[in-house]
Amino acid sequence: MIKGLGIDIAEIDRVRKIYGRHPRFLEKILNEDEIEVFNNLNTEKAKMTYLTGRFSVKESFTKAMGTGLRGIGFHDLSVLNHESGQPYIKTEIFKGNIHVSISDTDELVITEVILEEEK
Repeated sequence: MIKGLGIDIAEIDRVRKIYGRHPRFLEKILNEDEIEVFNNLNTEKAKMTYLTGRFSVKESFTKAMGTGLRGIGFHDLSVLNHESGQPYIKTEIFKGNIHVSISDTDELVITEVILEEEK
């Protein structure tokens, strides 16, 4: 049964500007595993798209939970990728199935999270 649905859209340039003014923004949004992936990306464009995507997924997750950021921190979630490239969320906050999608253009990232409770 579907518990929640969250969708978010974020501008890559906006995140780039925030990161440029506040480099600690990276550590606020990403956990150690995500920062390792970020640091291994080859271009600024790839890094900013990755950071924007992780920020947006975490926003989508809190919307699906129905809480917003109240009670859920960015480090409570890890947004990682399977070897196939498919993203997944690792967390202790929700025990059911979590479905996640990340899409991007040159300017925008859009994400969707569906939370499905196990029967």
